[in-house]
Amino acid sequence: MSVAPAAYGFSTTIEAMKLHSWQLGPGQPTQVTDLFSAESFHLVVDDRADVHVSSKDGRFYLGWFPSGRPGTDGEGWKIAVTGTAAVPGYSISFDTETPAEIVAAAVQRVLAGSRPL
Repeated sequence: MSVAPAAYGFSTTIEAMKLHSWQLGPGQPTQVTDLFSAESFHLVVDDRADVHVSSKDGRFYLGWFPSGRPGTDGEGWKIAVTGTAAVPGYSISFDTETPAEIVAAAVQRVLAGSRPL
């Protein structure tokens, strides 16, 4: 009985390795902030021009920090959902150069998973 030798590296094709164009730059933050309605969320713009959005029940938070969140190294977006007594919450951060369209997709997914109690 013979065993085939292990293959090293990876296998690909020239077609798979061709250059791609990637979305870069912060884009338009309104792609994110326009996802929130006044009926369900509070929106505050502070004296630094940072934008804070929170759900009326206080369990969801989104912060946009165009110049970077104070005390961090270039954090531009912060999403946080408060947990319960039985299940911990979570937070997601993006830097200031993350395209708003990418952040909007994450926010849409978080909002899609919410439901009234």
